[in-house]
Amino acid sequence: MKWITRERARVDRIACPWLISRFIDPQPEFIFVPAKEVASEAKKRGAIPYDIPNVDLGHHGPECSFDAFVDRCELTDPALRALAVIVRGADTDDRDLTPESSGLYAAATGFQATSKDDFDNMTRQFPMYDAFYNYCQEQVAAAPKTPRVLFVCLHGAAKSVVAAAHFRKLTAQRGLAVEAAAAGTEPDAELGPLAVKGLAADGLEAAPKRPRPVTLYDLRSASRVVTFGCTVTPASGQPVESWEVANISDGYDAARKQIVDKVERLVAGMGGR
Repeated sequence: MKWITRERARVDRIACPWLISRFIDPQPEFIFVPAKEVASEAKKRGAIPYDIPNVDLGHHGPECSFDAFVDRCELTDPALRALAVIVRGADTDDRDLTPESSGLYAAATGFQATSKDDFDNMTRQFPMYDAFYNYCQEQVAAAPKTPRVLFVCLHGAAKSVVAAAHFRKLTAQRGLAVEAAAAGTEPDAELGPLAVKGLAADGLEAAPKRPRPVTLYDLRSASRVVTFGCTVTPASGQPVESWEVANISDGYDAARKQIVDKVERLVAGMGGR
């Protein structure tokens, strides 16, 4: 995928490419242009804009673009969540947010001043973020790892979202600490309206709010994977189940029943009877 942002990066616009490269996109292409050209160049090149005003992957309230990536891509790794707070402090005026934030800001400022361009800056700063991530891993080492089930359909807009929502409901009811994520191999721009309406009728929320692609983190962190008419390859040989169900566009109720039946069997196999 192509990712575009403002040139002359310092903190967030280097931290985000590091995050994309390490946890989201196996073959990212980064583009840096003058601030006033980001929106037009994004449209022209079919690139995803980040760290500019009025985009999903930008600053929202006190949080920075790194936070937006972590939330949008459902990166639940405790070490990444800890690193996000450090980056937030370094990238905003809240440098006292963590003890590490001021140091990260100082180092990033030096790299910005001495790098030939943004690509040189990325090359030089990425090892620093690798080190910070390792540091954060050590800080949260005692935190228990929560199993995670990944549901994947072609467009990430209906079947996977419905399955993940009912999975969350059943595991919560049965006291199982298991996460669920929904993604697509070729994600649509918006969720399927029938899926959103059907989940709302069941008192459930569709998540994510917009379809998102399968990420490197998904393929590494999932304890098991369920697919609907598509193919994914987990990074560590985790079990993959392929579920055949009716198309939601052909009738929500029939598809919902098939999905819920399969989810119930899945949860029961995890001890959630």
